[in-house]
Amino acid sequence: MAGEAKEKIGETIRVLASFSEAKIRIHFFHWRDQIFKVDSVNLFHIEKDGNKKRYHFAVSAKGSDYQIAFDPVSLEWQLVDSVITPFRGWNLNVR
Repeated sequence: MAGEAKEKIGETIRVLASFSEAKIRIHFFHWRDQIFKVDSVNLFHIEKDGNKKRYHFAVSAKGSDYQIAFDPVSLEWQLVDSVITPFRGWNLNVR
C-alpha cells in the first residue's frame, strides 16, 4: 500500500506463545523495551533448508504488521521485518 514503510529488522525478540500438537499461537512479543499484543496471525509458512525448518508468522499488533520467525532447534525468535501503516485520520463521514 502507498505510504507504508517496510523496515528490515533481523533482531532477536522475546515471545509469549503457546504450543499444541498441531499449532503455535503467538500472544505477545517484546521488542525494543515495548510489549506488543498480537491481534491476529495473518499468514503462516514453513521455510525448509534440508532437514532444518524455520516457522514464519505474519502478525498484526498495535496497528502495524510484523514478520516473526521461530527456529525450533535453537528455540530462538526473530523479528524479521515490520510494515508501519501511517495513521490516515478519522473518517467522520460515517453514517
